[in-house]
Amino acid sequence: MSLRYIAASLGLSVTTVSRALGGYSDVAEATRQRVRAEAERIGYAPNAIARRLQKGRTDAIGVVAPTGSGAITDTYLYTAIICAWTRLSECDRDLVLLPSMDERTEAESESRAFRRAVEERRVDGLLLLRTRHDDWRLPYLRGARIPFVVFGALHEDMPDVVAIGVDNESAAEEVLDRLAEFGHRQVAVVVPEGEFAFAASRIAAFSAGVAARGLSLRVETAAFSEDGGRAATVRLLACPDHPTAIVYFANRMTFGGLHAIADTILVPGRHISLISYGDNPNLIYTSPSVTAVRAPVEDMVRHAIDVLIGEIDGKPVDPIRRWPLTLVRRQSDGPLVPRPESPPKHDRAGSAMMPVG
Repeated sequence: MSLRYIAASLGLSVTTVSRALGGYSDVAEATRQRVRAEAERIGYAPNAIARRLQKGRTDAIGVVAPTGSGAITDTYLYTAIICAWTRLSECDRDLVLLPSMDERTEAESESRAFRRAVEERRVDGLLLLRTRHDDWRLPYLRGARIPFVVFGALHEDMPDVVAIGVDNESAAEEVLDRLAEFGHRQVAVVVPEGEFAFAASRIAAFSAGVAARGLSLRVETAAFSEDGGRAATVRLLACPDHPTAIVYFANRMTFGGLHAIADTILVPGRHISLISYGDNPNLIYTSPSVTAVRAPVEDMVRHAIDVLIGEIDGKPVDPIRRWPLTLVRRQSDGPLVPRPESPPKHDRAGSAMMPVG
């Protein structure tokens, strides 16, 4: 069955039938209902590709996410992508997953895929995850005049960019207040290398927070992985006067830190306190369970998708740019007790060397 059949049976033009099925406002409601009823009666299914070409859009959103080592097991990325997919399906849109990282490190094929999607308008808009501090994609997308929303970092130096992020300042204050009350004066943060925008914002928040409280801060950078978290923790603990509290800016790195500390005589929650940004469900089942800073990722992603679709459809949605974080208190941090007399030592490979005797 075709549009011509419906048009002939109703005494309408093919154009009117097509526009009625397409939902155009210039077709009377009564006519639109007649056409839809007839289409349903004969089992007519419109050609989706033709309809999209007629509308001049794809009804697809590109979600741009890192594809490096370990990305598939990154719970933050996984949650964000699944939530975006779910919300898009509710809005009758498709998700196109685009691999793209920093231009200096990404594979040429990843760069081509991203640029091709933009320049050939294979998607109507883009949601960018894990942007960098000085991300070449943002001015590129502005120049391409394609709708996009940044997720996870505010980019306050670019106020014209729509970005959905979190309140890092309030979270840092709550974390530092808790650690200070426990008696900690030396705090370290373990930061993923790569100049990620979210990490830069957190470093700034912690730097301001420790200065206001008379604490000291050490910033340790490492690979964005469990191995990176372990290596950073080994380096921190190798210092004679090592920090008594460590905050990991990614939950993947927290697991590596726990592994490093397990090779020492230090007990998390007693001799050293650990706090994770990102509440991986598995952090509940570690020993001890890990105190974490939790973001409402699901709600934030749904809102980001609504803002992006509103921009595409010309029906603006006021963005909630700064979302609150929640400190989930568990067992890995607590009142500081004196350190063991023999501090942990590590060999060059990073494995702990336990004191003898």
